[in-house]
Amino acid sequence: MEMSSTTTVASSYYNVTEFAQNFSNDSNGGPLECNQEINTNGLSDFIVYGIFINLIGLFGIFGNAISMIILSRPQMKSSINYLLIGLARCDTVLIIIAVLIYGLPAISTYTGLLFDYKFIVYPKIIRYLYPLACIAQFVTVYLTLTVTLERYIAVCHPLKARSFCTYGRAQVAVVVIVIFAFIYNLPKFWEITVYNERHWKYNITVYCVFPTELRSNEYYVTLYIHWMYFFVYYMFPFIALVIFNMAIYQRVSNVSKV
Repeated sequence: MEMSSTTTVASSYYNVTEFAQNFSNDSNGGPLECNQEINTNGLSDFIVYGIFINLIGLFGIFGNAISMIILSRPQMKSSINYLLIGLARCDTVLIIIAVLIYGLPAISTYTGLLFDYKFIVYPKIIRYLYPLACIAQFVTVYLTLTVTLERYIAVCHPLKARSFCTYGRAQVAVVVIVIFAFIYNLPKFWEITVYNERHWKYNITVYCVFPTELRSNEYYVTLYIHWMYFFVYYMFPFIALVIFNMAIYQRVSNVSKV
């Protein structure tokens, strides 16, 4: 976003006089940073996000990389392994985005390091990272459901497995899920805007994020952000997983009794 547009946006959200009053009046909580009070709980955020999330993320990326290398071998080629590779890829994307959104900014808040990332790079990429994270989460959820569905067909309907559980069908399933995930999360690309302000301490131009009018709409938040997210990401996949797994368990139990 160009400087002229960010300055225009800033003028509608940021009041210099109000900032000066907040800076000089300790009773109002002290200076503001991106129109919010300075985070006084930086140590706990640094430990949880700056250390734990980054370390766990590194282990997760390493584990997913090993899984993808093993499952990508020619002798391991199958529909289920193709789905598992896609699942590992989406998990890796989610981990990387989590580090960029939560891990690195938390380091800056407590230590003062990565200041340029938090106030220059982060505000410009978060508007894309956030919807990409939602897309990756969507794909992860429904790839998990697809894996369970394939196992259900293989166990409960073995005669149909040869025609349904094929490598080509797995590829089609991944493409369909990715397309649907992108379409469903398309509005999230217009939920965040960026404006600039003068930093209260260093007196330099920094960039801050702010919700757009769409993201502030009551009906949008209630219906799309809350209820649809609950049903699409949690309730429906959970019910489907329970049904498929119970059917698999019952089938295996009946075979064991014979």
